[in-house]
Amino acid sequence: MAIQRIGGNMLESNLTRVSDLAFQTDLLYIDVDNTRIGIKTASPGNFALDVNGTARFQDSVQITGDLTVTGQTTVVNTTNMEIEDNMLLLNSGGSVGNDAGIMIKRQGAGNDAVFYWDEGSDKFKIVLSTSDGSTVTNIEDTAYARMAGADPVDAQDFITLNYLNAGGT
Repeated sequence: MAIQRIGGNMLESNLTRVSDLAFQTDLLYIDVDNTRIGIKTASPGNFALDVNGTARFQDSVQITGDLTVTGQTTVVNTTNMEIEDNMLLLNSGGSVGNDAGIMIKRQGAGNDAVFYWDEGSDKFKIVLSTSDGSTVTNIEDTAYARMAGADPVDAQDFITLNYLNAGGT
C-alpha cells in the first residue's frame, strides 16, 4: 500500500494523542501518559527514550548531563583524549591485591611499556611486559631490573621508580 498525502488538520488530530500508540506492537511504542518512547519495547523504562537493542549515531552527540556506562568493557576509539579532572582513579571497583597502572601499547614490539603499582611487592614499577592489559590480577614483568626502554647501565644514573615503595625508601 502506498503512503498517501494526509491533510494538515487530519494529521494533527491523529498525532495529538491521549492514548498510547504502537507500531507493529513494539517497533515504535509511544507511552503518552508517561511521555516515553520505546523502540523495540512496548514497556519503556524510566527513560524518555528506551531502545531495546543496539543503537548508532552517525553524527555528533552531545550529552549535557551525566553519562553512566555499565558493562565489562568500555572502548574509546579516539586520537587524543582530554580529561579535565586532576585525579584519575584506577582500580576503584577492583578487589584488594590487584596490580593497577598505565600500559602503553607498542605496536610490533612484543613487550608493552607499563607504569604500575605492584601489590605483591608494594612498589611502583616501570617495566616492559607481555601482559595485554586485560589482566585484573598481576602484571607479568619481562624487564623489571631496568627502566623500560632505558639502557641497564644508564638506568643506574637515574632515581628510578622501580624501587620506590609506599614508605618512600
